[in-house]
Amino acid sequence: MEHATLVVGAAFSTTHWLVWLIIGLIAGFLATRFVKVPYFGIIGIIAVGLVGAFFAGLVLNLLLPDTTLGFFGTIIAAFLGAVALLAIGRIVAVLIEHSSAGDSSQ
Repeated sequence: MEHATLVVGAAFSTTHWLVWLIIGLIAGFLATRFVKVPYFGIIGIIAVGLVGAFFAGLVLNLLLPDTTLGFFGTIIAAFLGAVALLAIGRIVAVLIEHSSAGDSSQ
């Protein structure tokens, strides 16, 4: 039981969280510049970057298990995940807009 506490404590250290916030900020900022979207604010940009990093991490873990990317590799993966997230969001927004436009013409 003590070993599990040490592992969880190491996984959620303050430094670890700070590094992921920085990666999320960088990836989210770059992704919002690459995919034209409205400004989300600093919290929104970090959220997009973190969710993109999570998404990219899942995909990379499925495709290349036990791979370590390093800091810059993680930023690139998070950027690609954030771009994919924003692109999916734009597609969903366009589909919703088209479906609501079709409903109002009846």
